[in-house]
This record gives sequence, structure tokens and C-alpha cells, in this order.
Amino acid sequence: MTQWLFFDLGNTLYDETYSDLERVTSLLEKAAPSISVPDFLAQMKAGAAAYAPSPFQYARKHFAIPCDEPYSTDKEVLFDGVAELLKALREMYRLAVLANQPSSTAERLKRDGIYGYFDICLLSETEGLSKPDPAFFAYAVEKAGCSLASITMIGDRLDNDIYPAKMAGMKTIRIRQGLSAVQEPISDEYRPDATVSSLNELGELLLGGI
Repeated sequence: MTQWLFFDLGNTLYDETYSDLERVTSLLEKAAPSISVPDFLAQMKAGAAAYAPSPFQYARKHFAIPCDEPYSTDKEVLFDGVAELLKALREMYRLAVLANQPSSTAERLKRDGIYGYFDICLLSETEGLSKPDPAFFAYAVEKAGCSLASITMIGDRLDNDIYPAKMAGMKTIRIRQGLSAVQEPISDEYRPDATVSSLNELGELLLGGI
């Protein structure tokens, strides 16, 4: 029986669409005005489908753009209903963040009013570990002080979230939204225990008990 829910953040609770668009637009304006934003985004999608660690860098290298552009979270927004969902889930489960994010993300979670719903907030920059490293998942289990069988990992990426969590022995739920929605399992180890296409569907699944 699941007791803990471990959440990814980007394209799971936060919509990264507009931050991606701002990054791509800024890069092309500075370094490659002949390349269209839709063409670059299409290559990012191809990179996500190919399990590239960074779809942005995959597209940049595809177009041989020598300079880079930093990613900013300024345009990220919570998907609709996140706070309400976390509040409801908090009545049934213990919640944790397990995400590849800068240390400043904790302040962003506080600003957006959802930090208090989480018992644990594990961020890659703070902990010196990142997904899909098995050590990050083992560390999360240690911090939670629970059995692997009692944890369900929720995320959008098959490569960073689902596969390593399954290999660690956790249950998994894929939320198929954002850039990584195009990913398809390359083996049974990449196949989640459940797939939902929205936070509403996630709530329907989890509030019924899993």
C-alpha cells in the first residue's frame, strides 16, 4: 500500500512550456535568426523522444549553434489545480519532492504556496545528486525512512523518473504532459505501473487509493 508520493516538478507540477519558449526565442534571436522557433521546438521534441538528457541541447547541436542560452524558471507556472490536489493528497499520503532543480526552488515552492504540503524536499543542487542516478533514489528512501514498496514516484520522464524508480523498487505513475509526452517505453523496465494525462486524472487515481 502506498504511503509516500514522490513528485517530480518540471512538467509534472509546473508547466515549463513558456520558459522553454522564452529560452528558444532568445537563443535564436541572438545566434541563429534563420532558424524558426517551431523548427527548433520540433527538434527538441525529437530529442525528448530519443531520450536525450537535454532536448534543448540536442536541438542546439542539431542546428550547430555554438553558443548556449541559460534556462530560466521565470515563466514556469503551476498547472491548474496543483495546490488543491496536494492539499487533498496530504490527507491520505506523505508527500515529497524529488527533482533535478536548483536550491532556489525551495523558495519558489514557498512563494507559490505549496512548500508546506511536502514532508521532504530533495533538490539535485542541494543534495549533490541528480536523477536518474540510483544513489539519489536510495538517498530519498533513506530520508523518508520507509520501505520501497510504500513509495510511488510520479513524473513525466520515462528516463529520469519512471525507469530509475522502477529499478529502485518503487511503484510508478507517469503523467504524460509536457515535452516528454512523446517518449515511448523502450523496454518493460521503462513502462510505468500507471499512466495519466493530467493532474485531474492523477487525482482520480490517487484519491481512490493505490
